Amino acid sequence: MSNYQILLADNTPAFLENYGTFLESNGYDVWRANSPDEATTILENGRIHFAILDLRLVNDNDELDKSGLQIAKEVARSVPKMILTNYPVYQDVVEVMRRDVHHLQPAVEFLDKKQTTLEELADTVSKTLRQYVKINWELAIHWESAESFLHFASLLSPELPQDKLGVRTAEFEDLFRMLFCDYAQITIGKRLALTNGRIVLPIFAFNAQGVQTKFIVSCGCQTAVFVENERYEKVVPTRFGVKNIGRLKTAETTHYGATAYTFMGSDLESATVLGEYINAHATEQVTAVLDHLYRQNLGGWYATGREEKSADDLTKFYAHWSGLDKILSAQLYKSVAALAEKALAMNMARIDLGASQLQIRFGDEQISLTNPICVWENGLLQSPSPVVWGTTHGRLNGETVLVDVKQQGWLIDFAQVGQAPLLIDFVSLETAVKYDIFDCRNSVKRIQLEQRFNSAKGIHAPIDTQSLHPQKVHIANVVAHIRQLAVEQTDCTLFDYQYALFHIVLAHLATFEPNTFYTPRVLSAFIHTLYEAAVLAQALSRNHVDTIPSEAEAQLWLDTDNEVVWVEGYRHDLTSQEYKILHYLYQHAGKLCEKQDIVEQALQEMYDPYDLEQSRLTTAVSRLRRKLEPNSRKPKYLITVHGRGYRLNLNN
Repeated sequence: MSNYQILLADNTPAFLENYGTFLESNGYDVWRANSPDEATTILENGRIHFAILDLRLVNDNDELDKSGLQIAKEVARSVPKMILTNYPVYQDVVEVMRRDVHHLQPAVEFLDKKQTTLEELADTVSKTLRQYVKINWELAIHWESAESFLHFASLLSPELPQDKLGVRTAEFEDLFRMLFCDYAQITIGKRLALTNGRIVLPIFAFNAQGVQTKFIVSCGCQTAVFVENERYEKVVPTRFGVKNIGRLKTAETTHYGATAYTFMGSDLESATVLGEYINAHATEQVTAVLDHLYRQNLGGWYATGREEKSADDLTKFYAHWSGLDKILSAQLYKSVAALAEKALAMNMARIDLGASQLQIRFGDEQISLTNPICVWENGLLQSPSPVVWGTTHGRLNGETVLVDVKQQGWLIDFAQVGQAPLLIDFVSLETAVKYDIFDCRNSVKRIQLEQRFNSAKGIHAPIDTQSLHPQKVHIANVVAHIRQLAVEQTDCTLFDYQYALFHIVLAHLATFEPNTFYTPRVLSAFIHTLYEAAVLAQALSRNHVDTIPSEAEAQLWLDTDNEVVWVEGYRHDLTSQEYKILHYLYQHAGKLCEKQDIVEQALQEMYDPYDLEQSRLTTAVSRLRRKLEPNSRKPKYLITVHGRGYRLNLNN
């Protein structure tokens, strides 16, 4: 049974009553409004399928009053409207029927009140609804999960009061009855994604004979769906559309929009999103999916509009794409301060962020790195090199790719599609794998894994996975394969890749909400994010120059001019005491340096033979070791010779 909701707006009470009652007798639910404000409120907040508006809603005697037409132009554009008036003129008819840039007319009908009977009005309403508002009231809707249209409405508009949520729920159901108006039944599968005001769903549609068609439906806030539709139509290469999913049709209500795409893969019912697939399948199966995704599915995209752009274009793009151009450094400092507080409260790590240095301490082990916020806000990143641009997906993650039983990866989200550096499709998926998909609540283990990535000699070099837990080996191999595909598709260098990675990592750090409570797994992922941001900042900053000796890239090198030390390509600032000790050890590299000699010759202090531990020296060396050693518990540079002193080992 139909449940059409009609708005009737007129400033004449008798007309409202007579025509409204007649329409109700024809089976319609009629909302009455006698002013522009009332009509606007009902259209904006109600569930209206069709609107009948008096041209002069304020003053019948004012020929300049076109308030009804103004509402038709500006409010609820997706709702078809009819204009009624006692004063029809040609110019008004033309204006009513003129299409805008989106090919929408302010109204679909224009009638003269004096020449329209009640029966003629009802016939016109019925004909217009059949033509413009195709709702299948008989459509059977089944659910494979415990979700509902009520749940969807509340997810998309959590701020809605309870009394309005019911109206939005009915409107959401209308959307699906419009989208699948030619089918007898739909079955709505488990939600695939919730992102940027949209919900992505698998839909199984059946015609009257029971023949099934599989769809991926993107539905949600009208504006978000409109943006996705526009990008799909204008940017996705047409000749490669059959390799992905094809757009079927769209539907719109006042607040919502939906697009149905035909699914070209195999067995939608058994398909799963990439994030779940990575955690449930072997590395060989995951890499096969990634090969299909990047080489066959996106490979054609990357060849479209392929070009190389300047470094200035790249810098501006990364700042905008990551959202860093809208983030203040104060916001980042606030996020890190809150992260430090929560990490300490949960006994996960101690984080100290200074003006130029970041220190992360896990028990007795301390890691000292560059402050990534300082590098970013002061523009200390080295200038990037031009990289290859083309048509990209824009935001690959665990929810934007669907994997079928044939190990094929299919894109199911087109909201970020556009011309961009190809690298963003690789770094966005890498960060999703490391922060969202990697299921680990131990921040130490996360950082140990990240250190393996950092120790690789190049972008396509293998990652050392010896002695790692099988889960970490799996994640390491997945990330390594993403990077290898990045080189294959973009011919990038390690610097190119890290430069793109830095922006998305730092932007992810900014999503930490100080007033939100986090589980240990999510909190450890944010500690991982902070660590990686600092490592990347250190590698990319102008202090990390190409003019340092090759020894500095491979091992420890002391810059005596600037009184800083470089360890495997990373710069570390030293206190005066630390520099004196290290300088002495460096001058006598490979030799045992007695404690007494270090105290007297390096520090120029009197040696106390009764202080067997020489506490000041022991503390300073311990601090140096935490600062310089990749793993302070297993030092490879600053070696203790028990009972005697220390030896600086440079033969690694």
